[in-house]
Order: sequence, then C-alpha cells, then structure tokens
Amino acid sequence: MSKLDCIIMAGGRGERMGFIAKPLLELCSKPIILWVVEALRSICSRIIIVYSRWTSQIRDYCSGALGIVECIEGEGEGYVKDLRLALNLVTLPALIAPSDMPFLKREILEDFITKALIIPQPIVNLYGPQGPTGVSLFKSYSGEWANIEISGGYTLIDVDTWRDYEEARRICLELMGGGLLKA
Repeated sequence: MSKLDCIIMAGGRGERMGFIAKPLLELCSKPIILWVVEALRSICSRIIIVYSRWTSQIRDYCSGALGIVECIEGEGEGYVKDLRLALNLVTLPALIAPSDMPFLKREILEDFITKALIIPQPIVNLYGPQGPTGVSLFKSYSGEWANIEISGGYTLIDVDTWRDYEEARRICLELMGGGLLKA
C-alpha cells in the first residue's frame, strides 16, 4: 500500500468536556493526539493537523513533541469548513482521522483503506460498533459516500466525554499492565 496524505482534525471546542483541548489530555503519560500521530506515521507520507482558536495550544506541540507534522489553523467555525481548508492542501486520496482516538491502530486503518479504495463512492467513512468514528477516506473533494463497518473493539474508542476519558484511562492501564502498550 502506498502512503497517503493524512489529516488529523483537532479543532473542536470540546463542549461536552467543559471547553478543553481534548487532544492534549494526557493518557498514559502522553497527549491523546500523540497516540494518533504515532498510529498514522507508518501509513502517511504527510500528516497535517488542523487546530483552531479553541485548541490553539496544539500549535506549541507542532514542532516539538508531535515530530514532523504540519499544522494549520482552521477558522474554528465548524468541522466541515476546517476540513475543506485542509483538503485543499493535500493530494487525494487522503485519510482523515480525529484527534481523540488514542487506541487507533495501523492495522485497522490499513484494513479500512484497502476496503475503501475499491468502493466506487468518492468518500468512505469508517463505522465502528458505536457508529461513525471520524475516520474517512476522501478520493474526491465531494460526492456520495459509503460506510464500512469494522469491529475494532477498544481501538475505535474516542474521547468525547469525561466518562469516555475515564474508560480510556482504564483501558490504557490494563494494556500497559499487560505490556501491550508502550508509553
């Protein structure tokens, strides 16, 4: 599989968690967004992180802890607007990932990309057991979309609420205790 351009969407307001920058929450000694970047590194030729005024602290990580990534500031006026901005900077097909999925795995992403590339619809979304995950493959800038369901278990958990965060912490500690996760 050839490497893709990848976009990490990290500009949300974090309303359900009291307007905090969710991607920077620590999980097993690292910010959640760093776990996402690490999952994408082996499948992406380029990683662009879209932050906004709501998550401007991410800018401080862009040239340091996150390694070699590009960061752009979106308008912070909605996911679609910020995604459109980022899509204009990449070569298609491009993979879109949320910044709040700490257990996302390369193998799940590779399986999804392989399946998505053979589907005729220009936009393909990854669905997990709880519904849409925020992971998509854009083969075109617009058009019809399709959904692919993959049961990824804990690897598709996203952190949208404090309850989700506590569950992710519990899973993280279990995985670290079993040697399945390296901080």
